[in-house]
Amino acid sequence: MFHLNTRTLILSGCLLMSGFSQLSLANDLAGKSASKSADASVKGLTLTTAQQSAMGMQMELAKQTDLVPSAIYPAQATIPLQTMRSLSSPLSGQIIKLNYVHGPIQKGQVIAEIESPDLLKIQESFLATLSDLQISRQNLNRVRQLNKSGVSSTKKLQQALSEVKKLSLKKMQFEKNLMLIGMAESAIQNLETTLKLQPANLDIKSPIDGQLFDLEVRLGERVAQNQTIISLGETNPIILVVRVPVETVNDMREGQKVEVVANAKIGEVKHIDPMVDPMTQSVDIHITVQNDDHKLRPGQLFKVRFLTEQKATTYQISASAISQYNGKTVVFLQQKDFIQALPIQVVNITNKQLYFKPETKQSSPLNVYIKGSTAIKSAMDAANDSESE
Repeated sequence: MFHLNTRTLILSGCLLMSGFSQLSLANDLAGKSASKSADASVKGLTLTTAQQSAMGMQMELAKQTDLVPSAIYPAQATIPLQTMRSLSSPLSGQIIKLNYVHGPIQKGQVIAEIESPDLLKIQESFLATLSDLQISRQNLNRVRQLNKSGVSSTKKLQQALSEVKKLSLKKMQFEKNLMLIGMAESAIQNLETTLKLQPANLDIKSPIDGQLFDLEVRLGERVAQNQTIISLGETNPIILVVRVPVETVNDMREGQKVEVVANAKIGEVKHIDPMVDPMTQSVDIHITVQNDDHKLRPGQLFKVRFLTEQKATTYQISASAISQYNGKTVVFLQQKDFIQALPIQVVNITNKQLYFKPETKQSSPLNVYIKGSTAIKSAMDAANDSESE
C-alpha cells in the first residue's frame, strides 16, 4: 500500500482547498510506486495552468548575452588632460568684447575681440607688398613684350619672373599670418580689394567644440602679446574617472566596454592607473565616452557598470529566479510538459538581474520561473518523500 507522508498531505490539502482537482507528478504519485531517484529534477514536475496560477508561479524567457555588467560604481566627468589649452592674445591690444566667458563653446565661435594697433602696422606692410607685387607684374609684362621683339634678354625676363614669384609668396604669407592672428577673412579681402586699412580688430575663435573655464582678463583690459585670455578643454569625447578597488581592477583591461547607466551610453576603458591610492586601496580608471550631444558635463557625477565579455553561453533573467535545491544553485525550467531544476553557475547578480551559465549544455530556449520557486520545491520534495515510502 502506498503511504503519503505529512508534507504530501499538507501540500495536497492546500491544492484541493485552492480548487485543484489533481496534482500530478512525472511519475504517478497516487496509483503506482515510483522508482527511487536522488535528483527530482531528472524526473520533473507536472502542474496544470490553473495550479500554476493559484500558486503564484510566473515564467520568463532567459536572454542570451555576451556582456555581463559589474556592480555599479560612481564616476565623475572631466576634461581630457591632453585636450586642455590656453587661448592667448596673438598681438598686444585692448579687450573690446567678451562674447563667452564660461560654459560650452562650439568650433569657430568668436570668444573675444581685441583692438590692436600692431594689426595696423601689419596691414601697412601687407599693403606695401601688394603695391610692390603690382609694379613687378607690370614690369614682367613689359619685359616679356621686349623679349619677344628681341630687345630684352632672356636673363632679364627670368629676373622679372623671379621677382613676381617672390612677392606672390610674400603676399600669401601675409594672408596666412593675418588669418592666424585672428583678422576676419572678410576684412582681409576688403584690405586687398580696396587697398585701404581695415579696423584693427582681432577675433579670438574657439578651435574646437569644448568647455571654457578660467577667464583671466576683463572687458577693457589691455593685454600683451601671448598673454592668456581663457582656457579651453575638449568635451567630446569626455573622460569619466572611476575609482575601483584594487582586488577588482586586476580583472579589467584597456578597451573594455563600460555602460553609463543613466544615459545608456557605452564607453570604453582608456587608461588604468598603475598606482594604488594607499588610503583607499583603489585605482583610478579613465573611461572615454562619445559626447556628441554634449549632455555629459565636466564635474557631473554618473553611475557606470563595467561590461565583461563571456566566452561560454551566458543567460540573463530576473534575480528572483535563483534558488537552492538539493544542495545546488538552480533555476526552475518549463521543458515541454515538465518543470525541472537546472543547476547553474552564477556569473553575477546586479541591478536585480541574474547572469548565469547552465552546468549542462542547453539547446532549446530557457523558460525560467521567476516566481513560485518555493511552491515548486515543496512539490518536488513531497514527490521525493512519497517515493521513498
